[in-house]
Amino acid sequence: MNKILVIDDDLVICNLLEKFLSKNGYEVKTAYSSATAFAIIEQENFDIVLTDFRLDNTDGKKILKKVKEKSPSTQVIIITGYSDVKIAVDVMKHGAFDYITKPFSMEELQVRSKA
Repeated sequence: MNKILVIDDDLVICNLLEKFLSKNGYEVKTAYSSATAFAIIEQENFDIVLTDFRLDNTDGKKILKKVKEKSPSTQVIIITGYSDVKIAVDVMKHGAFDYITKPFSMEELQVRSKA
C-alpha cells in the first residue's frame, strides 16, 4: 500500500483527496499547515507527497526540498491554483515528480501519481 501525504491549507481539498485516495487503497495523512507538514515529514516517509504550492508561511518548493532531503525516492507532486510555467520548471528542476494546476480531476491525479 502506498503512503501519501496531502498538504493543503484548503480543508475541502484535503478532505476530498483523503477520501478519494483512501477509497482507492492508499494510506493517507493530511496536513493543513506547513508546520504540521514539516513535523509529519520528520517522523515518517511517504511514497508520494501532494502539496499545494502556496501555503501559510512557506511554499511547495521548501516542502519539496525537505521531503527530498529526508527521502529522495519520494514522488512530490505540486498542486496549485496558479499556473506559472517558471514555477513549474523550477520545481521540476528541483526534483518534483509533477506539477498539476487546480482544478484537476481525481482520475487525472491518480494517473499521474502512478506514472
